[in-house]
Amino acid sequence: MFAPQKEEKAMASEDLNRKGTNWQRVRAMQHIGMGTVYLIIAALLFWVKTFGTIELSKGVAYALGGLLLVYGVFRIWRGIRDLKNNTE
Repeated sequence: MFAPQKEEKAMASEDLNRKGTNWQRVRAMQHIGMGTVYLIIAALLFWVKTFGTIELSKGVAYALGGLLLVYGVFRIWRGIRDLKNNTE
């Protein structure tokens, strides 16, 4: 009577591990996607030098663009690192 419960708990534990692995893969892909978005916004700031309807000076545009560029590269690096750790 108690043996099936242990098997069910073991099966539930395996399912949770699989769900965690899939969730980690989704999060890693989200990091890569958002990093790409940040890189695109940084490139637009370098090129257009406006942020929405706000006209930015060159110094502010380059500073904000550089910050977004660094953060975008960091998000992409973190996503790739998470994908590699997920497969091991």
